[in-house]
Amino acid sequence: MAEPSYAPPYVPFGAGLVEPPRVAAVVAVTALGANALVLNVLALLATINLVRDGDALSADALSLATLLGFLPLIVAGVAVMVWLWGARTNADVINELPGSWARPWVVFGWILPIMNFFVPRAIVGGVWYASAPHGRSAWPVNVWWAAWLVYLLGSRIMSLDDHGGVQSVLFPVVCEVGAVAALFAMFIVWRITGFQEEQAARLDEAMAAPPA
Repeated sequence: MAEPSYAPPYVPFGAGLVEPPRVAAVVAVTALGANALVLNVLALLATINLVRDGDALSADALSLATLLGFLPLIVAGVAVMVWLWGARTNADVINELPGSWARPWVVFGWILPIMNFFVPRAIVGGVWYASAPHGRSAWPVNVWWAAWLVYLLGSRIMSLDDHGGVQSVLFPVVCEVGAVAALFAMFIVWRITGFQEEQAARLDEAMAAPPA
């Protein structure tokens, strides 16, 4: 009597190719949230100073406040780049991005002058369209990038010599715009990660089906 044979379980080739960067997303969202919180606190303190005292912030106070707002921004920026690297890698597997910016631009696109005005938006937008269900609008990406550019421009204006307290008036406004950009970035990171988790489940299910 022949011994029964046991076939090994079917292991789909390539399963797990899409690995949603959930841990990196949690870190990025936390860092962005901390950045938004700091910017809101700074805006509130600057507004109270203007309303109560009616005086412009001193140069030293502005420098300190700018530094306090800059440090969490750097941390959040690094966290977002780490997350975006993984999300960009997944996007190529889910839906190849022809003509898109290569993965090294995930880093260089943020730090190179001129390029940092449009490359990050192009990369994030491409990852959104590759990961999201068909037809899902990328309006959050557009709002985030518009707020970010206004924040950059406002920060640049504040770095110029102050004449008549212009910096003090602009400071709370610029901080609030930066907070809005951070909040939309949080939403984008979380939504794209969720999209990629759904895509990973779909691909794994499709690949787990035994061949006809």
